[in-house]
Amino acid sequence: MSQNKKHLDFELNLIPFIDLLSTCICFLLLTAVWINVGSMNVKQAVGGQPASETVKKPILWVFLGDKGEMTLETRDAQSMPANMRKLKLAGADGKTNWIQLASQLDLMKKTEPELKTALIQPRAQTSYEDIIDLMDQFKKSGLGDLGVVPL
Repeated sequence: MSQNKKHLDFELNLIPFIDLLSTCICFLLLTAVWINVGSMNVKQAVGGQPASETVKKPILWVFLGDKGEMTLETRDAQSMPANMRKLKLAGADGKTNWIQLASQLDLMKKTEPELKTALIQPRAQTSYEDIIDLMDQFKKSGLGDLGVVPL
């Protein structure tokens, strides 16, 4: 009879199960931290509302060229003269002529005081340093709402 009786005393190895649970807990904690840190509140600056509710504010579009040249184009600016609505600034020695840009921005700001938004459209070859310098120049000139248009 002792031979037919099942052996009820057995060992259960819990170490692999504990290892698996500790790994899952680590992934859970890292994911929770990543979701909290990785979130960013983004609001769409231009065009977030229907066209009927949109107030037409003047916008300066800046198209960057290859060798420091850029095209400045103002849209929805009623008090801006026609000869100042689209300007082409040549670069100096392959770089942006910052003095000419600053004087042109000051003139535009005096002509159209409501001009506060500038959108920059770089080329694929444009360096980040040039974009940041251009944004700094806009901030100095009083254009506070800045944006970079995707390629």
